[in-house]
Amino acid sequence: MTSSAEVSTTIFEQVKAVVTATLHIEDQAEELGPETGLYGNLPELDSLTVVKLIVALRQRFGIEIELSEIAGDVFYTLGGLATFVQSRVS
Repeated sequence: MTSSAEVSTTIFEQVKAVVTATLHIEDQAEELGPETGLYGNLPELDSLTVVKLIVALRQRFGIEIELSEIAGDVFYTLGGLATFVQSRVS
């Protein structure tokens, strides 16, 4: 898997848009960067919203994500999530 520094800006911005829309935190979008902590740091992101987020990412990017593939580190940072999505798109 590539590092979050190697994630394309387009993929990162699209993942960030999906995250902010799914969690209804559009007002915080400007503050979110690759190192922003997700699960455990954003109170809006709990186990139910993780599932909603996976569904939204699958729809937005046309990728397959199985729940069994989701490890805790995927949702550790926004950059890590973008890296995971990019690995599926590429």
